[in-house]
Amino acid sequence: MAGTPEQQRRRRAQAAALPDDARVADGGAGSWTALVFGWLSARLAEEAEAGRFALWLPVAFGVGVATYFAASREPALWAATALAIGAGALSLLARRRFIVAWLALALLFGAAGFLSGKLATIRMGSPALAAPLRAEAVGRVVTIEPRARGWRRVTIDLERLGSLPVERRPAKARITIGFKPPITVGDRISLAAYWRPPEGPVRPGGYDFARVAFFQGVGATGLGASDIKAHGPDVDMGLRASMSAALERLRASLTERITTAIGGPEGAVAAALVTGVQGPIPQDVQDDLRGAGLSHILSISGLHMALVAGTMFWLARALLALSSRAALNWPVKQIAAAVALAGATFYLALSGAEVATQRSYVMIAIAFLAVMINRPALAPRNFALAALIVLALTPEAMLGPSFQMSFAAVAGLVAWFETRRDREPAPPPPNAVARVRRKIATAVTLALMTTLVAGLATAPFAAYHFHRVTPYAIAGNALAEPIMALVVMPSVLGGLLFAPLGLDGIFWRAMGGGLRAVLAISHTVASWPGSERNVTAFGETSLALFALGIAWLCLWRTKLRWAALPALAAALGLAAWPSRPDVVIDPSGRFAAVRSPTGELALLGAGQPGGSFAAKVWFAADAAEPPVKGALSDVRCDAYGCTAPLIGGGIVALSWDARALEEDCKRAVLVVTRLDPPEACSETTAVVGRRALAATGALSLSRDGPSFSATAARDPGGLRPWTGPPNAIAPPEQALRLTFSPRLRQASADAQQPVDPTDPDDEPGVEDQ
Repeated sequence: MAGTPEQQRRRRAQAAALPDDARVADGGAGSWTALVFGWLSARLAEEAEAGRFALWLPVAFGVGVATYFAASREPALWAATALAIGAGALSLLARRRFIVAWLALALLFGAAGFLSGKLATIRMGSPALAAPLRAEAVGRVVTIEPRARGWRRVTIDLERLGSLPVERRPAKARITIGFKPPITVGDRISLAAYWRPPEGPVRPGGYDFARVAFFQGVGATGLGASDIKAHGPDVDMGLRASMSAALERLRASLTERITTAIGGPEGAVAAALVTGVQGPIPQDVQDDLRGAGLSHILSISGLHMALVAGTMFWLARALLALSSRAALNWPVKQIAAAVALAGATFYLALSGAEVATQRSYVMIAIAFLAVMINRPALAPRNFALAALIVLALTPEAMLGPSFQMSFAAVAGLVAWFETRRDREPAPPPPNAVARVRRKIATAVTLALMTTLVAGLATAPFAAYHFHRVTPYAIAGNALAEPIMALVVMPSVLGGLLFAPLGLDGIFWRAMGGGLRAVLAISHTVASWPGSERNVTAFGETSLALFALGIAWLCLWRTKLRWAALPALAAALGLAAWPSRPDVVIDPSGRFAAVRSPTGELALLGAGQPGGSFAAKVWFAADAAEPPVKGALSDVRCDAYGCTAPLIGGGIVALSWDARALEEDCKRAVLVVTRLDPPEACSETTAVVGRRALAATGALSLSRDGPSFSATAARDPGGLRPWTGPPNAIAPPEQALRLTFSPRLRQASADAQQPVDPTDPDDEPGVEDQ
């Protein structure tokens, strides 16, 4: 039988699966149905013979995890357990029929993912701070992260926080302080500060800082540290805490050693590649790397782990091969795999074990373990098993950009390399010159295609989380990755190996030279016109369709994979024309963004709202740049609040003084305030007040006549552990409905009439100024 083994396998599967009645050709509807069914059966049989159905089990597990986190209320443990048991029983009953058995197994893995999310939440179990307070904190330093401009972000394992009882005290707190007094990981410290619960998203659908902090065990964040005292090492630490502290001190020492030996911004980047500490990297360097599509090099992921572990494997095997006795009598390949695995494990611990590093480590560990037991390490199954292990250990990681982009890139690369492997081999070159030419062309093709495939696979996730795309990423990676592979990462390995001997300086300097070239490339590429393009934020539906389409395209091997194109086209359409809110409100009620009649966002707030973090996020999600001070003449502010015209007519009033509320309620179509507005205000206008914001967090509103339908950052009727304890302020009925509108449909003509914001007489509260 002619053809490659893959082609022969496909023909056998098709012959076995295609039913005889599918070959009828009378042209009737039944024959077409039979033909389609026969073709689909043949493709599924091919996929089954290749073992591709198993690759979908981690996807099902991830769907279960996502379903758990999407719940508006915290699921009960007994319900999640019962769901998993029921799915397990169903999979046992359905095991006799192939397709039904796999569907039942997928349901089982989905239920297991749901249960794993619940168990991960129970494991954390530490309360978040119920309300802000100013108090003294006492505890042990567990991490110190250097930041820019001489600051440190310190995480403290709390022993005491004011007079809070144990059951209400968070396990950890985080605060940024200066470099005095000197402290190290493991020291006990005390300090006074203003503590508050970790904040939720600054816009609905945005990055949830409170959830991330919850799964890190951090229940309080501090501001304005004072009276900082260091009390020396904590002598009562257990073995695990002592080992963790020793590792953190090693990371800090190595970070300082690398930054000192190399110096400049390349020294900070070098430290990030070894220890994962990115805080000291200057912002302009991060902007250049991002604009050139090279920001991924700051995350210790597949490229870094593969280069370090692969180099160690090659070195160990080459050194053992120098001895004829070892080469002939010892399992050299297995020993080299064990050495490389040990080195990869140390690198994982040293780098901080982020999600991308975990995924890379698990895949490499599986490959090396397969080598050690003389088994082939199949890349797709290796990748699927890595995803399953990472999700089982840290299900919360699935919601973050690191997990999504990391696994999307690897899925695309594995699928592309499989496609290359299945091709007919080209005839050998006729001479040495042709062989060299082919090797060069192959290397260039691999570099370009690797960047292109990984970039296309991760682009939807980057656009969703960061609202930007980098068109020149192929050029940036094609120029920088050879330097990373041939100079930078081998220098990392050399520096780590020779650091105990004090002979690591030459390797760090070589690494610095390579990184100077990489940073020069990133600066050049980022300076090209249009190197970064903002995209409007799109919803979870588009992201889910992108994820499903990419998974379908990458996990199947037959022509069945092209059925992913409709899902990807639908996702692209939804992402290209997303709905944009008319009003976005900060959870504190201190400032808001309003869509003006020109279609652009205008900021309302005291001080410099354009420079606030929330404002930057809002404008990035709207694919716009925050306005400079004084650029928006249609926003009018005084001592009592601000007003701005709203698209569709009327004005929005932001009131922070009770004396302005009465007039704002008469003139504005929407009033936003951090106060409790008068009861009569809601009779004539839509009102978002303190109680509503306390129940919903950040809000985005879309206008529909006199009413505003809202999307909340959190469900006002639900409660999850990371949203804090139940709110002491009972949410109003309108907050529960997420609809803000005047109670009286016949509002006053004054409230319906557009107001000229340039007229001082129309400014609320001007006469009181």
